[in-house]
Amino acid sequence: MEKSNTTIPAELIRQELHLLLHCEEIKNSQILSRFLQYVVNETLSGHEDAIKEYTIGVKALGRPPDFNPQLDAVVRIHAGRLRRTLLQYYQGPGKDDAMIISIPKGAYIPSFQIQGDIITAPNLGTTNLISHLAEIGYTYNHDRYKPKLAVLPFHNLSPEHSMDYFVTGIGEQLSIDLARFQNIAIISYYSTHRFDAAASELKEMRKALKVEYVLIGSVRFVNEMVRLNIQLLSTDNGEIMWTESYARHMTPDNIFDIQEGIINQVLNIIADDNGILTKMHKSYAPAATLVENAGVQEAIYQYYHYTSHYNPDLLLPTLEGLKNAIVIEPNNALACAMLSDVYKDIYLSNVTEDRVLLELTIDLAQKSVELDEYCQLSQMAMAWALLLSGKKEKAIETIEHCIALNPKASRIVATMGLAYICLGCYAKGLSCLLDATHLNPTVPVFCKVGYALYYFHHKNFEDSLKWLQRLHPLEYPFFRLLRQAIYGKMHNGKNKKVDEDVLNLKDHALNMISRLVCDLKLRTEIGQGLQLSGLTVK
Repeated sequence: MEKSNTTIPAELIRQELHLLLHCEEIKNSQILSRFLQYVVNETLSGHEDAIKEYTIGVKALGRPPDFNPQLDAVVRIHAGRLRRTLLQYYQGPGKDDAMIISIPKGAYIPSFQIQGDIITAPNLGTTNLISHLAEIGYTYNHDRYKPKLAVLPFHNLSPEHSMDYFVTGIGEQLSIDLARFQNIAIISYYSTHRFDAAASELKEMRKALKVEYVLIGSVRFVNEMVRLNIQLLSTDNGEIMWTESYARHMTPDNIFDIQEGIINQVLNIIADDNGILTKMHKSYAPAATLVENAGVQEAIYQYYHYTSHYNPDLLLPTLEGLKNAIVIEPNNALACAMLSDVYKDIYLSNVTEDRVLLELTIDLAQKSVELDEYCQLSQMAMAWALLLSGKKEKAIETIEHCIALNPKASRIVATMGLAYICLGCYAKGLSCLLDATHLNPTVPVFCKVGYALYYFHHKNFEDSLKWLQRLHPLEYPFFRLLRQAIYGKMHNGKNKKVDEDVLNLKDHALNMISRLVCDLKLRTEIGQGLQLSGLTVK
């Protein structure tokens, strides 16, 4: 049964777009990805009339403003490629998707179609569309906890306007990528075109769209250089909360690389779990924006604060806050995922193993995924639950799904990189660690742990120790054991000296290692290092 574009929930369409952008054929083609994103997002923004061959060529495919569709068939060629790719996808891996996105022949405006009245959803059984949406969490409004951000159109300050498509593309892509971060809420890019950054306009935007923060920018081209200035403003009083300038040498071949590189830096500075918006929103948000269940909001921000450094002193307060949040809102998928993650940390950091903690970790992760399978933190919690349960193949599958939800969330990508390494997938783990390091120069904590284990496995003990030392003052017992094992390997048993705080762990050392490290070879290597250092382990 086909339904019109306007009767299908926009969130369901965005979910399907997300799946398409991560199928191999489209993911590996920047042209097809930009084409599909542009026409779908324009349609969702109510700008179907703007979807023309010319605008697709200029705004999506990077053609210059003098692009002539009658002389250059590039849009028609790639539209045909996209139609064939979509058809192949829905005949294969997408045959059970809830809906279909297609590009009808003779037009470029996408069509959205529900695959019949009944949707078969993995792990949810057969249900109608409304029930399906309710079960995956879209009737539950998590946005009331999030800082709300809008990206205003960037301005080209140069007299030459041939690069206007680059300037527009910065704002469009920022909005698309920011929308994938689940700790903030993003207003549609085209909903803010009539506003400017003047104080009166900011106040009107706050009143009309409930926007609390805006991102503004300007671009200047001088010879072969491009300079981009970006500011994050509060709509309450126009205060500049963050500002940065980026200068790059630009050639025709690196235009999109420059755009991507700058956007990635901005994303992780302002939007990651521990970015500026998460850290400052609670302080800057006026009383009128505070939610009725302040304890839930407090617990969520406490979790982000804890994970910024994984300070053990913050562990118990975070635990108690999230337990209270679950009492207030038992069906809050985000709080369930966070509480699962905290129980996981306690389970791994305790000297003696407590299986009750593991069961709580698993149960809460499962509940979180059932409430909202599209929440990245839910999938991260589930990946760890599967890893700790010894279910390697399912853990790897969940890790891949988790990263695909937002590959630009550096903390989660780093954490999944560590999980890969614990499972023995060293190449995939290193790739995630490098991606996270590239995205966020302030290397996330679990990125450092991942590097330490990676280099230990590859017998580069000097680098392993350097990364472990960067964790100071983080002193979980496992890290003390790993450091002792590094010393044993570095000196090859010739300088046996065991610190007192490590000696107290000997009766539980192998158990602590096996709780986190699933790869038998890596477990053995760490155990050998402890023996070489003079620590007799059981």
